Amino acid sequence: MERCGAMRIKAILMLLVIIISVAGCKAEDPQTTVEEIDLSQEKKSIEAFGVVKPEEFMDIIIDFNSVVKEVSVNEGQYLKLNEPILLLDLSQYEADISDTVSELNIAELEYQQISMGFEDLSAEVNKLKNNIKYTEGLHQNTIKELDINKKLFEEGVISEEKYNQSKLKAEEAENNLENLKFELSNAEDAIYKKTQSEKAKYAVQSEYIAQIKNRLNILQNKLNKPYIAGNQIVSMYDNAVVYDIQYQPGHITDVSKKAFSIANLDSLTIEAEVVEEFIKDVREGLKVKIVPAADRTIECEGRVIYVSDIAYSKNGGTVVPIKISLDNNDSFLKPNYNVDVYIEVQ
Repeated sequence: MERCGAMRIKAILMLLVIIISVAGCKAEDPQTTVEEIDLSQEKKSIEAFGVVKPEEFMDIIIDFNSVVKEVSVNEGQYLKLNEPILLLDLSQYEADISDTVSELNIAELEYQQISMGFEDLSAEVNKLKNNIKYTEGLHQNTIKELDINKKLFEEGVISEEKYNQSKLKAEEAENNLENLKFELSNAEDAIYKKTQSEKAKYAVQSEYIAQIKNRLNILQNKLNKPYIAGNQIVSMYDNAVVYDIQYQPGHITDVSKKAFSIANLDSLTIEAEVVEEFIKDVREGLKVKIVPAADRTIECEGRVIYVSDIAYSKNGGTVVPIKISLDNNDSFLKPNYNVDVYIEVQ
């Protein structure tokens, strides 16, 4: 009996422990709540692949005769404004310019000599005209004197000898006047003939001078470029990279051959392609996150600055080209780097 009572008490105690444990668990278990999230507020983006490209770049061609003495840079080297790229030997080209200047000076001297011939004849004509005017005055005076002496001779006041002297004087004045008029006629005729004979030569010489001046201007202007400083080819950008260098020391420059290319790193943009079905949501001004393939821990910012009006086929699909500005590059992204772009459309 005692053994059964003990077992009964033990069973009751175990039951109480179970009841208390269950009650305690229910008291500590708080009511679970569900928080609603408005998914419409999350930003949506369109992902695309892009390549970094410079908007401003130049293929440099040396269009004058020279020899490359030194290549001062390496392929892909970064440059500041006016840093040297090529050193040239311009001795032959400078000699060509000097020869052209000498040719121009000689042509202009010959032109002046032609002009001086006309000036000499014109001066002679003017001198003869002045002499004729003076001689005409003398002739008129001798005529008046002759008329007076004729009356005096007829009245017996003067002798025949004196009258004949005044008569001879008048005749001499008239002969001098006629001679001067003849000389004037010859001088004017000479000017006319010279004008006719030299007219073509005068025009040809003028045209020749104009041609020399034009050739000289072309020669000089080829050296008057922002990337030429003396005998050096230099960077015309303050933040640039040089690439595709085609010359080596000793090479002769060729107008049909590119010397090198240079890009302005301050003009970098992203050229990307958006799949056709997403292009309806893309417009200029949208913000873009740019992630370089070279380092995905870096994020740059930009905006859509251009959306093409033409699509084209690529890899079995249709894409539309776009351009994206690069607003905070911090010099990491370089030309032709690959990037992923995420265009925020909401």
